[in-house]
Amino acid sequence: MSLTSLKDGLETGIKGLDYEHRRLVGAMEEICDNFEQVESRRTVSGWFGELYAETSAHFALEETLMRNSRYAAYETHKADHERLLERIRSMMESYEDGKCLGCNLSLRACLESWFAAHARDMDAGLCNLAG
Repeated sequence: MSLTSLKDGLETGIKGLDYEHRRLVGAMEEICDNFEQVESRRTVSGWFGELYAETSAHFALEETLMRNSRYAAYETHKADHERLLERIRSMMESYEDGKCLGCNLSLRACLESWFAAHARDMDAGLCNLAG
């Protein structure tokens, strides 16, 4: 499953989260496209910073909704958020070679892999929070 196919395929029924998911996937697609085309990798650190900020804000919204709803899988879901944020931090530190530390995948493959698994295993459960 690719980032593009996830953009419209993940619907929680919570309008704000669905909008944020599409926006976050768009940001990931943009950084991957730019990363693959840029001649100088120096400009990539700013893109990672933006991706990290957008991802952090999105996760804060999800976590607030889960806490307010007393979501049973909150701790597990939050831990997965923390793993992705750590992965983005690692990518920020190693972006020059185009590989993600720890998994040795391209940036696009790394993000697609994580987001597909997170959407399937974690975010699908958020449908129960839709009112």
